[in-house]
Amino acid sequence: MKKLFTASQLEIGYRSRNGVKKAVGPVDFQIEEGECVGLIGESGAGKSTLALEILGLLGWKSGARIAGRLDLFINRDEIAYIPQDPHAALDPLCSIGAHLREVAKDRSLIEKALEQVRLPLDKISLNSYPHELSGGMKQRVLIAMALLRQPKLIVADEPTSSLDVTLQADIMDLFRQIRGTGMAFLFVTHQMPLTRDFCQRVVIMRAGIIVEQGRLPDLFLNPGNPYTRMLIDSVPRLCLS
Repeated sequence: MKKLFTASQLEIGYRSRNGVKKAVGPVDFQIEEGECVGLIGESGAGKSTLALEILGLLGWKSGARIAGRLDLFINRDEIAYIPQDPHAALDPLCSIGAHLREVAKDRSLIEKALEQVRLPLDKISLNSYPHELSGGMKQRVLIAMALLRQPKLIVADEPTSSLDVTLQADIMDLFRQIRGTGMAFLFVTHQMPLTRDFCQRVVIMRAGIIVEQGRLPDLFLNPGNPYTRMLIDSVPRLCLS
């Protein structure tokens, strides 16, 4: 399989008055064409920082590479981003159609993308504004915007964290459908269960470093790191009496 990117002894951090403070690294991992990788860890583990570096957006957050390499084997315009909060990501003063036309002008492509995310034009108006949409519909619009880029890799940063359990299930079902088209995913999450039937491989981060990575379900059945074991053991289980 063709590699999409490789991180080698990568260290990144954020600028301050006292220089650059390291937030992540050193880390080594890669994603291959069509592969779905879960990047898992608690808040502050460095997941989003690493994702921003892959997207080429870390500089906008006063971030910087300290050491190591990030080798991209695709163009950055072949990487699409689905952010965490659909409410904050969409401009409240712009219509849904205006948001989609920022990515692609062709109406037929827009209609196709909306169909892919199960928002056909008999369910949504391009003249609608974000405040008129539910949280799940807003997230689907963001996914449609990502698909319009025709990416080889989608970086999804906690894309279900602001949704209730039912909407989470709907969005994950949609992601599985998109994955079936051959797109690769970097799925950033702190929710271990979401990766179980979606990702082929998981990368576990803690305090800025990768403590373990491996293929599923092997890692779930036989974790090698105590932190991974703790994450797995903390997953709620339904008990029926």
